[in-house]
Amino acid sequence: MCRSLKTVVAVLIAIVACGSLAVHGQDRSGPAQPPLWLPDDEYLRWPLPPSEQAYASLSGRRIKGYINEITAISRRSRDDGNQYWGRITGTAYDRMTAEWVAAQFRRIGLEQVRIQTFETLPPQWFPTSWDVSVAGTGKTIALKTAFPIYHSAGIASTDLDPVWAGLGLPADFLGRDVKGKAVVVYGIPTPGGRSDSALSNGAVQRAEEAGAAALFIILGFPGNVTSQPTGGDRDPARMPVMMLGSDDGAAIRDMIEKRQSPKLRIRLTVEMKSGLQTASVWGVLPGATDENIAVMAHTDSFFEGAMDNASGIGTMIELAEHYAKLPNAQRRRTMTFFTSSAHHSPSGEEAGLRWIHNHMRSMFAKTALIVNCEHTSQVQTYLVGNSLVGSNAVSARRWFVGGSDRLKAIVASSFKTFGIAIYSRPETRPGGELGVVYTDAPSFHIIDHAIYHTDLDRAELVPEPGLEAAVRAFAKIIDEVNTVDMAALRVARVSDQPR
Repeated sequence: MCRSLKTVVAVLIAIVACGSLAVHGQDRSGPAQPPLWLPDDEYLRWPLPPSEQAYASLSGRRIKGYINEITAISRRSRDDGNQYWGRITGTAYDRMTAEWVAAQFRRIGLEQVRIQTFETLPPQWFPTSWDVSVAGTGKTIALKTAFPIYHSAGIASTDLDPVWAGLGLPADFLGRDVKGKAVVVYGIPTPGGRSDSALSNGAVQRAEEAGAAALFIILGFPGNVTSQPTGGDRDPARMPVMMLGSDDGAAIRDMIEKRQSPKLRIRLTVEMKSGLQTASVWGVLPGATDENIAVMAHTDSFFEGAMDNASGIGTMIELAEHYAKLPNAQRRRTMTFFTSSAHHSPSGEEAGLRWIHNHMRSMFAKTALIVNCEHTSQVQTYLVGNSLVGSNAVSARRWFVGGSDRLKAIVASSFKTFGIAIYSRPETRPGGELGVVYTDAPSFHIIDHAIYHTDLDRAELVPEPGLEAAVRAFAKIIDEVNTVDMAALRVARVSDQPR
């Protein structure tokens, strides 16, 4: 497939896979419409084969209950008045999540349960308050989906002339005077709310170099979705850069097209907060040997973070409870369960998973398998016209296996047995949290990505059957791996070869 066709296909998949809670063109005064997102019992469910009844007790419904408890912490963040809300690293809600996980580990009966506090977080970017509106011909519209991207600069309350600049490509800036103005561009999700075409094509740098006073990127999901697209380490923008939902963006474009001389009013307060803390939570199930199975999940999120990553935390808890019910002698290897944070923000080398990678080499040297629990279930959604239709199926996921062909065969077989929908080809290098530690030991994950980093990431878009299939497949993989010697799971390195 040629590169241009690959790009078109990727964009179409991205648009199809992503959604909004709004249904466009619906006459709300008419008969009640069917729900856009179906209840869990309406989804297609993969039958449990008779040979796999050992995994029948692993419950998607129980994981969904955990998701509801975890996302309640995020909603508390929002209800406490935080515009920048969720289980944000370094906040009280980050700590609440760690304490919740530790309480679950103790309830289950894990040993050596502890909360490891990291006091070495680098300064964290925090947008503390903002408001954006557009006014034209006597009408003012509050743009409620306006949300600053990571490392945006702040600005005092200012009125700016908006300039439409298409997709933000070089051709879109030709002949446009944007100096001292607010550039407005459209971003195609690539493939979800975490990124978009305007960010990847250099629209931020292009607008800065042209002297723009601010940049607004309209996220191309139907409806009015709020998003925080990026995370981690990134060069600070020299101007305010904010996301907008499609409906809010259309309001600006409509005023421009009607020549109503609109003004964008923007105010954004940003701080760099030092001295914040975060934590990892640890728990152990001793086995018959000191070899190890490591099971991990990251805890921080933007917005409710039901899929990203309450689904992963819940999956990890369900696995811990399943294996805690087995006698030690039936666990060939010790199991170490742990969380990481600062996934969406810089951790430095001495906090979060970077610390674990740097300082737990002795554990990883004896680790037969790393199981990364991240984004384990999401509804498959389709774009029909200018609205979205939720399906009764779980979407396909990105996936990765790092290790020997024997391990790859175990993972592939388990995915097929339990009906895990995956992309036709694996990641060449894992995204998500696994990308930090995948070289430390044999590893695998599945990871979905369409609705993440948006306020669509709610429990109703995380299907229970998908959670159940994932946790059962994970358990089957762990059990199969425990029948294989560690050397047969690892890929031989050049330095391991006899001379």
